[in-house]
Amino acid sequence: MKSKNMSIILIIFSIAFLILGGTIAYSIYQKKKEGEADPFQYTNQQTLGNKEANIHVVEFGDFKCPACRTWDNTVLPQLKQEYVETGKIQFHFINFPFIGDDSMLGARAGEAVYKQNPQAFWSFYHELYQAQKKPEEAWITQNLLEQLVTEKMSDIDVEQFKKDMKSKEIIEKVNKDKDLALKLKVQGAPSIYVNGKLVNPDYMSIKKAIEEELKK
Repeated sequence: MKSKNMSIILIIFSIAFLILGGTIAYSIYQKKKEGEADPFQYTNQQTLGNKEANIHVVEFGDFKCPACRTWDNTVLPQLKQEYVETGKIQFHFINFPFIGDDSMLGARAGEAVYKQNPQAFWSFYHELYQAQKKPEEAWITQNLLEQLVTEKMSDIDVEQFKKDMKSKEIIEKVNKDKDLALKLKVQGAPSIYVNGKLVNPDYMSIKKAIEEELKK
């Protein structure tokens, strides 16, 4: 009788183990599948526009990058007017802090602002680009960032902003962005992708790629 009961218990444990193992394996498979389907991790990025739109435009940028500042002043306003504000695309910014150590500081500040107020991030994005100095200068400082947030963004809690900048969560987020850029072999900034395809950063090239996606 005891032997029979023990056999039943072993069978139950075996079934439970198989179910648990299968669940874990399926979870790993799903995460891998999701990663392959969305290598840019759009849902984790700083996003502007209609989140239901099927077209994703990505900028890999560094706040110290002069070409990124020019892109912000010339190309992005056109992109926003024609495609973001009309709900046709989602625009994502992904940190690629590669120019200097203070590039990382700027990236962390952006993530800290976005955490509090996603919409305010885009004001921060523009203001920090406009405050840009020579790439070889370590001009992104804690004082500059705090001053920018204090003077330009009244809806951001400055003390919380300072705490978030130093948090493990924000530091890991910026590191993941940089790792993603390296994994995708991003060569510089701004690097622009439309639905996963690298395109030239000029407006007409981006427009052409978007229009091709809209036809699908």
